[in-house]
Formats: sequence, C-alpha cells, structure tokens
Amino acid sequence: MQRSLGWLGLALALLISGPALAQNEVNWNIGVSVTTYESTDLNSLADGSNELGAAIDNTSNLDRFLAIELVLGTQSARTAGAYVAFYILPSVDGGTTYPTGADGTGQDPNQAPDCIMPLDAATTARNEVCWDIKIPPTNFKLLIANESTQAFAASGNTVKYLTYNEEVQ
Repeated sequence: MQRSLGWLGLALALLISGPALAQNEVNWNIGVSVTTYESTDLNSLADGSNELGAAIDNTSNLDRFLAIELVLGTQSARTAGAYVAFYILPSVDGGTTYPTGADGTGQDPNQAPDCIMPLDAATTARNEVCWDIKIPPTNFKLLIANESTQAFAASGNTVKYLTYNEEVQ
C-alpha cells in the first residue's frame, strides 16, 4: 500500500530535485555602447528652451530600455523646482515624421515627459541619470527641455544614452 503525502510531499520533492527545476535567470543585455547624443548644442541653452536631437534608430537592435545621462556645467543659481525634461518622440513611418516638438521655445510635445531630472537650487555642475525608460522599436528622437530656471553653462554640457534589454536565460 502506497501512501500519498499530498501537496506537502510534492513541495518537498520539488525542493529536493534541485537545479533541474530552477527558474530562469534574468540578466541585462546592453544593445549599444554609451553614445554622446548632444554636446555643444546644449551650451547656453536658455531656460524654457528645447533642443531636439537627431534620430536614434532602434529598428535593428529592438532594445526595450534607454538610460540617459545628463552632465551640466556650472550655471547661475537655479531656484527650487528646477528640472530638465526628456521626451521620446517616436516615428511610426520609418523616420519621416515625428510628433510635435522642436528646438526653441514653446514647442513642447503634447505628451508627458518620459524622464524628469530634478535639479537642486545651486550653481554647481551636475551629473544626473534616468534609467528604465521604455523605447519604441522604431526610429525616435529625444527632445531636451531646459526648465532649470537658468541658461545652461557656456560649455561642459552633454547628454549621453545607452540602450539595453532584459535577457532571460
């Protein structure tokens, strides 16, 4: 006569069986190396102004996430509530057209920012990073909106990016 141990016996048997029933591991897979997206175009960018960068082609890599690094040179004293916003402007037609958003003032897109980097009320240089920004499997551009309450410094400003995925093994 064989006795059943029920769900407790099954749980014990699964625990003892070891690696054969191990769950998959999730790792990061970097799509492209760190790429400088904007540099001198950001120099002296006025408060309330935007900088629209070139297209980023994600049609081959098909990465899912974006990390953005913002480096600001020393600028005049920012006030409380200062920030820099990033908007992802995707193209669904292969890079011909993009949502509204342009260089200059008053051209913010009709969407919420994809990343907001708060800045302190100080004059010191800053290095800020946004991670895990979802990106489309198409061409897209980044619109950078200076809402720092001051013009960016005359030099030393950059935006770099890195695309990546989760890889299940």
